Formats: sequence, structure tokens, C-alpha cells
Amino acid sequence: MSAKVVWYREAWWLRVHANGRKRDRRFGPAKADKRDAERVAVKVNAALALGQYGLDAPEEQALPCDEQLRGWLTTYEPTMKPGYAKLTRGLIENHLVPYFGSRDLREIREADLLRFIKAKLDGGLSPTTIRNSLSALRRVYTLLQRDEKVTRNPASNIGELIGRVGRSLATEVHQVDCWSEREIETLLEVAQEREPRFAPLLLLLFSTGMRRGEALGLQWSDIDFDAREITVRRSITASGLTTPKSGKARRVTMPVGLASELFDLLAARRREMLARGWPEVPAWVFCSEAATAPNPANVDRVWSRVRRHAVKQKVRPFKLHCARHTWATRALQAGKNIRWVADQLGHADPSLTLRVYAHAMPSDEADLSFADFAASTSVSKRLYTSPPDEHEAHDAANYLDSMARREGLEPPTLRFEA
Repeated sequence: MSAKVVWYREAWWLRVHANGRKRDRRFGPAKADKRDAERVAVKVNAALALGQYGLDAPEEQALPCDEQLRGWLTTYEPTMKPGYAKLTRGLIENHLVPYFGSRDLREIREADLLRFIKAKLDGGLSPTTIRNSLSALRRVYTLLQRDEKVTRNPASNIGELIGRVGRSLATEVHQVDCWSEREIETLLEVAQEREPRFAPLLLLLFSTGMRRGEALGLQWSDIDFDAREITVRRSITASGLTTPKSGKARRVTMPVGLASELFDLLAARRREMLARGWPEVPAWVFCSEAATAPNPANVDRVWSRVRRHAVKQKVRPFKLHCARHTWATRALQAGKNIRWVADQLGHADPSLTLRVYAHAMPSDEADLSFADFAASTSVSKRLYTSPPDEHEAHDAANYLDSMARREGLEPPTLRFEA
């Protein structure tokens, strides 16, 4: 009685012989499949040695893709933010389930995922949406692998696959969009002229790099005018009130101009309170005209109007989120420390900030004194002069020839020829 791994019909199989009977299980053609089969063979041989392996055991229960995906979402939805849960449900119902259906997850291989990617790309789906879809499938596989219901996760390197596909289809290198200083001034002027209630919010986004939802979730108690700091504690999204994306609070530094603008806005809110008969100043910094929490949908409509008028003045029609990219780009171009920029943006890992905004890092570094060790040694105590160009070298050669006598190879003295 034994279990061994064999190559059969272009794939690796686990073959078990016990009690005069044979049982085969297919794994796949890759080296990783062979390693998985060998690991299972070790466990089977151990069970055979202990007499705990039964060939008459019932067949393994099927793992239909659609049931596993929906069951995972139902189980883990309480741990997700509402927006992410809604997005994931749409990806499962609109892309994963229609393609894979009730196919057993143990039968799906990396080649099947590549065919899924190709089919969705041909259907006009973006690489980002495809990656998000397969990320949900990867999480299901990870949990099943942890429970030893599957031996391998074919979606484990889906990020690398999507990256390669995206690079093969790209016609140019993508960088984050950001506005120029002239465009920022134009946007602020248009907002002040046409949507004065929206203008302070737009200024805050350009001045701090906060996310839109974090700015909408600001309350006056979060602003420290003396220290010129804003504490980000909450966010308002289309799904309602929630925590910031990172799940952690952070402090954001305010420029002097922004602090002055928000102080004036607080004074305006107090005058508005008296004029409208409100019992107190609304807690929300960017409250609605009814003193309630701001509505993201209303902000989107106002921004669309501002952008439409700004486009007529040669401003590029980017999304409002590009105000965050603009702040980060300008901060790095100004020489700010990458760690500080990451903290201000709320990135848990500065490497994310570096990957996204590497193009904005200063690249003009002419001072190499920190690496010029030869200049400090006694071996090199001479002035450095650059080599002459071709014309200078030719003129120098003619000049030296004019100083030599033509009569001999080694004249006793040198004199200037006429």
C-alpha cells in the first residue's frame, strides 16, 4: 500500500494503491501542481501507515463557484465597509457567476483565469475591474485552502497577471492626473464666483490632500485653529457615515490661508445661525442649507457645474479626486519628505505613496559631494578640468607645432616662429 505522484495524460496525478484497489486524483500540469500532489502523498502515506486511510470514504463534496462566492460574501459582509460590499456583490453577480457558474473550484486553473481576463477585456472591461473581480475569487480560495478543502490557489498571483496584461495593452505609461497652478487658481475663482458655498470645500481639498468623504465628514470640533491642524476621524460617502479608508484617525496640517478661510467660514456660520433661527452652529463644517450633514450626491452635482465652466477657460476636466493627486504631486515636487506626505494622505505604507507619485520626486541632483571621496585624499589634489573639445584640441596641436624648429628632432632651444 502506498501513494505516489505520477505524470499521466499531460498532468500530475496522485495514485493510491490500497487493499488491492487503485484511486487516482488529478492535480495539473504545472510544477506547483506536482508539489501539491507530493504534499498530499505524504499525508496519505502517513494515514496508510496508521491504518486510518479508507478507500471506501465518501467522495469529496463539490465546491460550486457561485455558491462559494455568495456564501463568502454573506458570511464576511459584516466586516466590510458598505461601499466595498456593494461593489463586491456587483462584481460577483455581473462577472464571476455568469462566467464560471457552478463549476467546481478544484477544477479551475490559472489558464481558466487567463481566459476569463481575455473575455472580459474583449468585452470592454477595464483591467482594474477585472483585478477587483478576481480578488474576490482569490479570497474565497484563500479561506478554502486554509480549511484544507483545496490544495492550491490559482488566483494567488492575479495582481502580477493583471499587471502584465495591462502593460501589454498600454500604449503609454500612465501617471496620476493633476492640475497646474494656473488651473487650480481658475477652479477656485470659478467656484467662488458661481458656487460660493462650495468654494471653501474645494480650497480644503487642494490645500490638504484629504479625500472628499473625509472633508465632508469634518466637524468644527475636529479643527484646531491654534495648532493649525485638522483631525480626520470620519468620512461621509454614498453609503453613509463611516470611518476613514484606513480605519485610523490622523492629523493634517493646515496652511495659513486655509486656516484663515475656515475661520471666516465659522464666522459666516454664526451669522447664518442668527439669521435662520438655528439653536446653535451646525456641527458639520460643510453643512447643507438645512444645517444637516452634507450629501455627496449634491457635491457631485455642484462640482460638475464648476468643472463645466472651468473647462471653457482651458482647465482639464479631471475628477474631483484629482485635487488629492495634485496636492501630493506638488508636495513632493517641493521636496517634502515621503514619510510626511504619506502620513498626511493617510497611507499606511509610504511605499504606496512612492509607487503612485514617483514621477513627482525631484530628479535634478547635481551635488555629488557626499560620494566624492577622491577629492579629500592626498592622491587627488589637482584642479579638475574638462577635456577640450575637438576644435580646441586641433588648435592646441597647431600651436605646439609652431613652437618647434623644423630643422631637427631635438633642437637645443625653442623659439617662436614668425
